[in-house]
Amino acid sequence: MKNSIVFIGLMVIGLLSNLVHASLMISPTRVVFDERQRTAKVFLINNSQEEKTYRLGWKEKHALPTGGYRDLTPDEVGPWRLSHLIRMTPKQVHLAPGERQLVKLALRRKQGMAVGEYRSHLFFQALPTEKSTTSQAIGINLNMILSYSIPVLYRKNAALPMVKLNDVQIIKNEAKKQFIQVSLQRLGDASTFGKIQVDWKSREGQPWQRVSVANNFAIYPEVQNAVIELNVLAEHELQNTGWLRVSYTGQEEYVDKEFVNKIIALKP
Repeated sequence: MKNSIVFIGLMVIGLLSNLVHASLMISPTRVVFDERQRTAKVFLINNSQEEKTYRLGWKEKHALPTGGYRDLTPDEVGPWRLSHLIRMTPKQVHLAPGERQLVKLALRRKQGMAVGEYRSHLFFQALPTEKSTTSQAIGINLNMILSYSIPVLYRKNAALPMVKLNDVQIIKNEAKKQFIQVSLQRLGDASTFGKIQVDWKSREGQPWQRVSVANNFAIYPEVQNAVIELNVLAEHELQNTGWLRVSYTGQEEYVDKEFVNKIIALKP
């Protein structure tokens, strides 16, 4: 009985997390300053049916080779952080249901900045409201506070990055679910950003089949070798025979840039 209550409680928390996560719309979800740009705009929209208040700030994060980030402690913050060079207004917003708010970012460059890419993450902290969510059936009182963050970058004379495909494999987890594991090596001072696509064909003369796609994939400067596991599209069951074609093409500021386009022969 106790385990059932805990399980139901976790389901409720998961559902509420998804609902709250959908309550704030942010556009764009990343900001990149180039050499000539001095200001940028971020739009926030309250997509919920309740009033919301968000406090804005900065987080310093370290990208991980397998995706995602870890927060840096104040002692770990290095010379490439950007937050101290940006003026942000406002620093707190109160949004009625459906209301939109403009956040302005102004970059203040300094003399003698080193060549490279600077990055911090703009952080939106939802403040608690007077209302709390209560489940009388299981006696759980929830007052959830969620946060969101987006990367903000400035590139100082950074050359276009290069990417090499180190390896690609078809793998299965313990549940027999297939993944395509792609290992990439980034070269240069700047991050990459783009779409990874994988096509497969079992033998000569067969058409290529699109078996996996991942949009908005970035490799940041602190990561030299990245590994991404791509879901195989549901209608495909791959065999370790034939060929895989891996492409990594740029998006947004890298549109039409081809980082990788390589065919790998699979060995049974």
